[in-house]
Amino acid sequence: MKEEASHNQAPQSEASQNQINLNYDAAQDRILIRASEGGKEYRAWWTRRLALRIHTLFGEHTFPTENNASHLQSEQQQSLGDLEKQGAVQQADFSTPYQEDASHYPLGEEGILVQRIDIKTEGKIVKIIMLPADGEGMTLSLPPGQRYSFEHMLQRVMTAAEWVSAAAQDSAGSPQTPRIAH
Repeated sequence: MKEEASHNQAPQSEASQNQINLNYDAAQDRILIRASEGGKEYRAWWTRRLALRIHTLFGEHTFPTENNASHLQSEQQQSLGDLEKQGAVQQADFSTPYQEDASHYPLGEEGILVQRIDIKTEGKIVKIIMLPADGEGMTLSLPPGQRYSFEHMLQRVMTAAEWVSAAAQDSAGSPQTPRIAH
């Protein structure tokens, strides 16, 4: 079984287009995350245990939204986030295939096996810091729209891997708390 989800980010310059790709590898029973930037591709493998923890964290934690909503009540902030997520996912480009044209792999062509993930916020940017047992890691810096797309891709890949069941949709079109599949 192979499930793949890609997201194209806005280009930083004429010459480079940034992309993120999540791919479930049934033989490895892991998710491969690939991020490209300017001819470089960074690869990181997530185990089921790690992916489930991060998936749960995305569902339980309130991250910054695109709009400043500090004056809103917690439930109102959640609703605003749900609306933003729905809009971002609808506008995201999931149809363009991931570009397989990297010429340099800073973490090696096989990538790293992530042992620990730290998530930090800096303003509206969420940083997903992926660390192996030793050596260099990888960081994804995601503004709200890209974070929503990443969450969406993670949900799709984990559902295809049968690690979580397909999430019910709430009235805003956002997944409610998923059930874990065993």
